[in-house]
Amino acid sequence: MLTRYDTAPIDKVAQDAQTGFIHITDVPIARVGVFPYLKADSSVEMEAKLPDELLSDSTVSSADSKPVTNDHPSELVNQQNASKYMKGFTADNAHVDNDTLKVDMTITDADLISEINKGKQELSIGFETEIVPEKGEYKGVAYDSVQRNIQINHVAVVKHGRAGHSVRLIGDSAEMVEQNNVHKKGQSMETTKVRLNDADVTVATGDADKIIKLDADNSEKQRQIDDLKAKIKEMQDQLAKLQGDDDKNKKNADKAQAKADAAEKELADLKEKYSGDAMDKAVTARLELINKVKPYVGDSYDFAGKSEKQLKLDAIKALDDSVDLTNKSDDYIDAYFDSMCKTSILAHINGYNGPQPNINNDSSDIEKLRFDRYHLADKK
Repeated sequence: MLTRYDTAPIDKVAQDAQTGFIHITDVPIARVGVFPYLKADSSVEMEAKLPDELLSDSTVSSADSKPVTNDHPSELVNQQNASKYMKGFTADNAHVDNDTLKVDMTITDADLISEINKGKQELSIGFETEIVPEKGEYKGVAYDSVQRNIQINHVAVVKHGRAGHSVRLIGDSAEMVEQNNVHKKGQSMETTKVRLNDADVTVATGDADKIIKLDADNSEKQRQIDDLKAKIKEMQDQLAKLQGDDDKNKKNADKAQAKADAAEKELADLKEKYSGDAMDKAVTARLELINKVKPYVGDSYDFAGKSEKQLKLDAIKALDDSVDLTNKSDDYIDAYFDSMCKTSILAHINGYNGPQPNINNDSSDIEKLRFDRYHLADKK
């Protein structure tokens, strides 16, 4: 079991007029989500507090009737050391509020109450948990492991919590990545992995939700643009056919032209509505990838609706259908595709009629291609 700490601001404070004790209600102990942790070897790992774990009956009830301490003690609180560390206690009303675990508490120690009145205004939750290596995603954020069997031990009053009031480790295991401390040390900002276009991308943790939404919006806009382009192509094909017929078809040709013009206008309006560097770059990148893939899959290949990953896989299979890319990572597939584009022989692949590169067909080139392909993982 590892020891963890979560922090939250003291809120909704009331002082008993008779005893002088402080009562605090609805204190957020922990919330569901994916959080970065700095391990003992200085590497960062994403750990998930999933709803089935954090909001389970066992974890919720473990927050009832637990000690309140002045800062975190150097050990877990128990009956042997409670008289030394215990400065108050939590109530027996731990409960779930949306994706957050909350509980009321009472502080009885005069010295601690005095420190709170002078500005010691944060709470930090100490708890034990089992860390299970298990990769996955929660709400679009990738994680490397899961916190299971979370058991609350105590609630500490601390002077300063961490940015976002998140969770951290101490001792010889790991500790939570703190954004303020990272900036003081001159290191990079706190980051999170999100899933964008079939790939894991590292972004600032505070921007993760915005980026995920932007990616979804851009994907929908790209789909609309692709649909409109397909309609324009269909109308233009009909127009070309009709324009070659007799004059009796002029009326139909005019109708087709009108539909094509309307689709062109709709596309122009959509581009104007969603103009910006992000969309321009996305469209440019898509066209560049199509130009790379086309020599392998041929002129008759249907690009509509296919992701970047699928296009690369189809191109690789077109060159060598014996390649097994099952369970290979996105980074591996990207590297394989880039290497293939630099080294593969493109002549007469799948009916492609475009220009061919100058390639030596001697045995050394072929052996190098095979070596690069089979040893791609070693280079990573």
